[in-house]
Amino acid sequence: MEYIKISKVDDVTLHRRGKSAVGTLHLTTHHLIFESPSLKTEFWFAHHLIGSVFKNYGSALLSVPGYDINATVGDKDLWSMTNVKIIGKDFTVFSLDFLMELEANEFYDSLINLTVLEDPHKLYAYIYKPNELETKLTRKGWDIYDLKSEFLRQGLDLDGSKEGQPTWRVSNINANHEAIPTYPAQFVVPALASDPLLLHAMKFRSQNRLPVLAYYYKKSQCCLLRSSQPLTGVTKQRSLQDEKLIQTFFKASNKCKKNLIVDARPTANALAQMALGGGTESMDNYNFNKTVQRLFLGIDNIHVMSDTLNSLVDNVLADGDIYLPISDAYLSTGKSANWLKYVKLLLSSTDMMVKSMVFNQSNILLHCSDGWDRTTQVASLVQICLDPYFRTLEGFMVLIEKDWVSFGHKFKERLGHLSSTAVFHDNTSGLKTNVTLSYKKLTGKSKAATGTTEQEPDRTLEDSTSLFGNGSAKDNLNKSVMMLSNSATDFFNKTIKTSIPYGDSSAEVDTSGTAANAKTKKKASTKFVSPVFMQFLDCVYQLLLQNPEKFEYNERFLRRLLYHAYSCQYGTFLYNNEKERMEDTQRNNTNSVWDYFNSRKLEFTNVSYQGIPEGSDDWILPDLGKVRWWWQLFGRRNSEMNGYLDKVQVESKVTVDENSNEDTNESTDNVKTLGEKIAAFSFDFFGKK
Repeated sequence: MEYIKISKVDDVTLHRRGKSAVGTLHLTTHHLIFESPSLKTEFWFAHHLIGSVFKNYGSALLSVPGYDINATVGDKDLWSMTNVKIIGKDFTVFSLDFLMELEANEFYDSLINLTVLEDPHKLYAYIYKPNELETKLTRKGWDIYDLKSEFLRQGLDLDGSKEGQPTWRVSNINANHEAIPTYPAQFVVPALASDPLLLHAMKFRSQNRLPVLAYYYKKSQCCLLRSSQPLTGVTKQRSLQDEKLIQTFFKASNKCKKNLIVDARPTANALAQMALGGGTESMDNYNFNKTVQRLFLGIDNIHVMSDTLNSLVDNVLADGDIYLPISDAYLSTGKSANWLKYVKLLLSSTDMMVKSMVFNQSNILLHCSDGWDRTTQVASLVQICLDPYFRTLEGFMVLIEKDWVSFGHKFKERLGHLSSTAVFHDNTSGLKTNVTLSYKKLTGKSKAATGTTEQEPDRTLEDSTSLFGNGSAKDNLNKSVMMLSNSATDFFNKTIKTSIPYGDSSAEVDTSGTAANAKTKKKASTKFVSPVFMQFLDCVYQLLLQNPEKFEYNERFLRRLLYHAYSCQYGTFLYNNEKERMEDTQRNNTNSVWDYFNSRKLEFTNVSYQGIPEGSDDWILPDLGKVRWWWQLFGRRNSEMNGYLDKVQVESKVTVDENSNEDTNESTDNVKTLGEKIAAFSFDFFGKK
């Protein structure tokens, strides 16, 4: 509570989804709450969801084209207000107009204090008390995944009870998380792979993340392995132990005669890693009697994905508070449109690997650089397509625990839980005088109308006519205010990135525009924040959209899961790996996010779910021509985001309600991506099936 400078403000105007409401703003330790007689329910927003904050002079309404810039609220001029705009990591966008600048400043400073943290124990999960529904659960979310039970379900013989001699075993070399700090305490390897072999082989892989079993496809007895990159370096080092281990894995699946080594990175990126000591497998050493083929998927790194999503936020989503129209150009071309391209690339990669395991009975070793981002995305998508269990509510929870949580996806770092002063932008310093002078010059109003003191203008800024060219004085002034007050792009301070929530690919982020008291805060980096988990959920959304009858969970489940990944209400996604969680004794101090979903199953169950009809194939494949924008997540209407894709209508099995959050409408899109090249490769290498 000592971080809160102001806990209650009256007569605040909330702007959200193009609607405005006047009410009271409350600030608690972990939420801001807005209540108004004109709203049916209170608006709650968790501080940890904050992606970017902009403090500007003038009401948000001044950014609305054609709005009366002379309008007032009560006896207050729109120019005299101070606006705080918030862009959430879950794409909730809203802004607040304050009548008094002091209240806006105190609210803004309080948000910095409450959001930019150094100690993860100050996150909401450590004080959250579960409700009655969650406390009544007999099986807690922390117990949802058990390694031995899951791999027995997949069909592995771990103890030799089926054939007398086990083919696979559970390794305990990492029992104390000392050998491989980012791996789980236990993992599955071939029975013939001894502990000394594992301990030597791991030294040849980045972060010691040696190849281990991710999934066993019992129908073809093929295995999906995961690891990090080999440390070949520029001198093309090799490891006989690593080669022996991989060969042992491939031989453990004795029905599989073809094997793939899949590097998720672009070829150039993988080769560039050699200069840093990394690299990729040399097929001279890993061909194993000409049974192995190597393939690069071409998936870019976390920084490219962050920049792409930031562009989408800046150009398409940032005006969600006043709900300005979306331009199709941003969605169909340029950097913003690349988001959908990358989703298709992940799905085309999944398609190739699923076909390899189903039709060609191939073992696959999958890795990227460190094996906790792209590797996890693709491996999880492959399993969802292969195994109907992972398309059930329980199965999906097990999948996240198995492949994301236990195998060290860096949730704390990628989700930016501790935030940074870099996401706060105070655009009011030095601007009020210039807005006032331009306003007075073009409208003829006195300085008293704006409540400011006339000063010599800053010569680095021109009046609005020279900024925007010819046009009426009022129109030009309105355009000027749009830049000064409510654009997500920081027009005057170009050193600051705009939508920092999803990370900054540059090493340094300028924070000179933040409040003075924020300077005492630790300058945490946002460099490694990236929407890796969200991108995976977007891919799952596409599969659900295309196969609604084969998924037990609905779209809302995916959206709420992403919300709680960022909200920090539960402990599941607070840390980077199992070792950190164990050291914090997290199970005793926080609650599992699966308790939330298991106590409300009806809300997240897909009414179209039919399971697998008898005699039908239980695997699914993505259709790249039907990939669409996840409009429910992005907070816009389906017609706004997918209208340009809807030239050819596809019959929907579920009626689309644009004001709801449930949409299974489909469309066609004749897109040619790397997926077709991958399919061609699969055809050439494996033969027609």
